[in-house]
Amino acid sequence: MYEMNWGTIKKGEVKKSTDKVVELRPGESGFETAGPEKQQTAETTQRSEDLESGMELLELDFLLGIIENIDGADKNDVMMRKLCFNEVLRRSQQNEIDSYALKVYSINENNLYGKDIQCEAMKEMTLRTEHKTHS
Repeated sequence: MYEMNWGTIKKGEVKKSTDKVVELRPGESGFETAGPEKQQTAETTQRSEDLESGMELLELDFLLGIIENIDGADKNDVMMRKLCFNEVLRRSQQNEIDSYALKVYSINENNLYGKDIQCEAMKEMTLRTEHKTHS
């Protein structure tokens, strides 16, 4: 183990030491740096967790609250709804979304949410309709 000496050395003074000096360079420290080159482990890939962005930390009730609050067409509000909707889809919990909100996403009147979200909302509405007609 190496010990670091944080003592002050005056300009022009040379400190002699018998300790071994090790220069650390990026990538040689034994610690991985966060970045795009970071590889996902098999477990993370298998569970399809999104640990990079932090969306995994949000509870379902919070996500549903954002998704189901469909009032307003502000750019930031729409982006938050898209992100939350996609997170609920990634978790395969779209069955928890309110039917009225799904109707709004399915119709996508002002083309705010994109075709992917519109399609997924229609799929969920279709599944709910199938269950009602066969029950």
